[in-house]
Amino acid sequence: MKISPKLKSNLFFALKIALAAGILAYLFRDHRKIVAELRRFDFRYLPPAMICYVLHIFVCAWRWRELAKLLGVRLKPIEAISLTFQGNLFSLVIPGGAIGGDVIKMTAVTRRSATGSKAEGAFTVLMDRIVGMIALFTLELALLVPARTRELLMNVSVDNMELTPAMKKLGMILLALLAAAGLAASCVIFFHRLIEKLPLFGALMRRSDRLTHGMVSRLTAATDTYSASWRKLGLLVLASVFFVHIMTVIPMCFLLSGLGVSYRVFDVIVAVTIGNIVGLIPLSPGGVGLRDVAAVTLLAAAGIAGDDAKAAQAIYTGIILFFSLAGALFLICDPQRELGRHEPPQPKPGE
Repeated sequence: MKISPKLKSNLFFALKIALAAGILAYLFRDHRKIVAELRRFDFRYLPPAMICYVLHIFVCAWRWRELAKLLGVRLKPIEAISLTFQGNLFSLVIPGGAIGGDVIKMTAVTRRSATGSKAEGAFTVLMDRIVGMIALFTLELALLVPARTRELLMNVSVDNMELTPAMKKLGMILLALLAAAGLAASCVIFFHRLIEKLPLFGALMRRSDRLTHGMVSRLTAATDTYSASWRKLGLLVLASVFFVHIMTVIPMCFLLSGLGVSYRVFDVIVAVTIGNIVGLIPLSPGGVGLRDVAAVTLLAAAGIAGDDAKAAQAIYTGIILFFSLAGALFLICDPQRELGRHEPPQPKPGE
């Protein structure tokens, strides 16, 4: 009996939900102790934590809008913000994880773009993802340099599992390799002209270009436009490091302060950043569960009491879910807005 692709996708998504629920249930199994920690939380620290988290979403929307400008794709600020929130929503509630949210954004931009610029509109979403990944993996590699990070990772312990020093060192090597591989994969698109010179890949690209009526050529031309604007891309990567990825660390600092916990800011940066990277693994909706267990484990390795780390992470996950689901408001209130108001392409002389 054959299973339809849609059914397979739904079953896999159900398994991802079950995995996330199982991880959370195990992580917060001592719920009474965690609830006791939450009861002493100073809720005056919650608003600034939420503000800092939502600010990183606005910066993501700004980054996408700036990348769209480079290809002549016009997005109003509210349009970029709306689609960014909607992308976060769909990354959480549909199969495909973060990629699923990007597909929704691509579809929306393509549907509302003028004829002749649909491919470029969709490509801006991909480039936004690439810039974000370059910033994240660059930050991870930078964090692995200080001796404090290695000390922190060597202090990691897992319940009911003995981790030898050799296993921990191997884990650090794997983290570095993962970051390097992710960085290389993110940057390879900018070297497409070199790839075209390879006989097999060049022939494949030319054949694909014919089959798609010039789509490949248009996308490579768009890539060349971005490559020529390398200074702008560099600034966007730098802005993403500090105002997207490190901005997601600040809410955790507020939450730990609200619990009266002392901490090193650097340790929190390492824990949250590695947690965010683990959350990219497409095995749970929106990284929920995987992100939590990684961040809590690293916070505990930094000397923060396990119950305090779990309580702070529980609130943080609640903030993430709240703003992800807030994308539904943009979807409901403004589902058919013209998200790409482009000037119609000008006819060439003689046409």
